[in-house]
Amino acid sequence: MCLYIRDLTHAEGKKLQDTLRKSRNRTALRRAQVILLSAQGMKAPEIAKNTYLHEWYVRELIRRFNTEGVDILKERRRSGRPVEFTEEIKAEIIECALSPPNLLGMPFSVWSLEKLKEYLVSTKVVERISIETLRTILRERNVSLQRTKTWKESNDPAFKSKKND
Repeated sequence: MCLYIRDLTHAEGKKLQDTLRKSRNRTALRRAQVILLSAQGMKAPEIAKNTYLHEWYVRELIRRFNTEGVDILKERRRSGRPVEFTEEIKAEIIECALSPPNLLGMPFSVWSLEKLKEYLVSTKVVERISIETLRTILRERNVSLQRTKTWKESNDPAFKSKKND
């Protein structure tokens, strides 16, 4: 028994063709291609061969199209941990990183990642954040925190002569 899609409505056909012509989403493009090839009478093994997809996946797309329609072009919500930081929170983090620390009441003049993290948690901008996540957010917005160089001087009056010996 061969599996084909149901008859397309005019609106569905137009949506599929628009997706093929204009979409930048590779998943939607492939799915539209599979549906249109099935509408032309191709069997699932032929479609799989032409689109370099697995036969099982082609059959799954055809079944889903028959029940859901063109909604299969949209990706489903993925499982896993949801996004923790919204764009508003990220913007607030960037704003803090670009502000001089002494203007925000901090006793130093340059941010480090650790100090910025402590400030964001203490002011309740975020509940918690790792250094790596903070670094990633800053990198996305092309903000870089420079490492500060520190050194210590000796109190010994004969330090210069001892150092050069």
